[in-house]
Amino acid sequence: MKKRPAILLVLLLAGAFMAAAFSPLAAHAANKPEIRTSAQPCLHGMPLWYAEKAGWLASAPFTNTFMLFASGAPQVEALAADQWDVGAMGALPTMMASMRYGYKFIGISNDESETNDLWVRPDSPLLKNKGANPKFPDIYGSPDDWKGKKVLATTVSTGHYALTATLAALGLKDTDVSLVHMEQGQAVTAFNAGEGDVIQLWAPFSYIAEAKGWKKVSSGSKAGVVILGGIGVRKDFAEKFPDLVVDWLDVYMRGVEMMKNEPGKSVEPLLNYFTGYCGLELTRDQVEKEFKYRPLYDVNEQVRLLEDPAKTAAWMDGVAKFMLTQGRITTKEYDRYVKSNYGIDPSFMKKLAERRAAAK
Repeated sequence: MKKRPAILLVLLLAGAFMAAAFSPLAAHAANKPEIRTSAQPCLHGMPLWYAEKAGWLASAPFTNTFMLFASGAPQVEALAADQWDVGAMGALPTMMASMRYGYKFIGISNDESETNDLWVRPDSPLLKNKGANPKFPDIYGSPDDWKGKKVLATTVSTGHYALTATLAALGLKDTDVSLVHMEQGQAVTAFNAGEGDVIQLWAPFSYIAEAKGWKKVSSGSKAGVVILGGIGVRKDFAEKFPDLVVDWLDVYMRGVEMMKNEPGKSVEPLLNYFTGYCGLELTRDQVEKEFKYRPLYDVNEQVRLLEDPAKTAAWMDGVAKFMLTQGRITTKEYDRYVKSNYGIDPSFMKKLAERRAAAK
């Protein structure tokens, strides 16, 4: 990893806090209102960043202020302080934001079940055994192999969810391993220096692991769980400016659909986002894997998934139960979250679908 990303994130976060001092709808060029978009150095952060570079915002009825966060936890903290309006983050921070602050889950940025994963070095004893539980044939390591291993992980995250699901598939709990919290870049640096036995990552850091010759031993999908990336909006903003949310979502989904329908055309923009803006060291070949491992959904597919209780709601219930077993939320909070339909609000995506259909 370069040294630049840490400095970059500090500067961007400082910018985020400065932006909080201004009205969410401060007047900008041509008297357009401002929308503050939050993102991470992940695929789901690219759409609004690219929209500005590609000139898509010239005809949009808003201006965009882009904010970058290292992971979901600081992103949710900034949301609680009303420092951003709309954005994308993993399933777990999306859940916490909905549960604690009324954040509305309005879309699925991607399915990242396979790209929340676990890695070891090539000489790891975990690689000697595979399929210890026949129901999960692609998980490496027996229960005894895993016990006592030091795992570097970004805790209270979708990656942590994948880790816990992996351990559960082997009849183990988090307490059966030594869990050390680290942010993704910090974990890569530490693991590369010889610290830890297992590292939990998510893309694009997974591709860095692969380039180093590390071996994947499990993932969310290999452990039988679905992990979504969520598109969402701050409750107060959604209630005051619903049409503006649909305007923003239209631009965001244009980026998602470009990546879904034209992956070849999307590699270069995503590579520029990762390397030029986020400061990550990735190659074109590594970025191409984003479109192989991360399913994307267009507007009409989104509406169906958001409204199907056996899909999005059930997948988010798995995340909530994970947090409940972790002792991170109470039974009362879980029950309230279920009653809120897991924070899912398909109305904005439906309005966008109707708007597009009417424009044809």
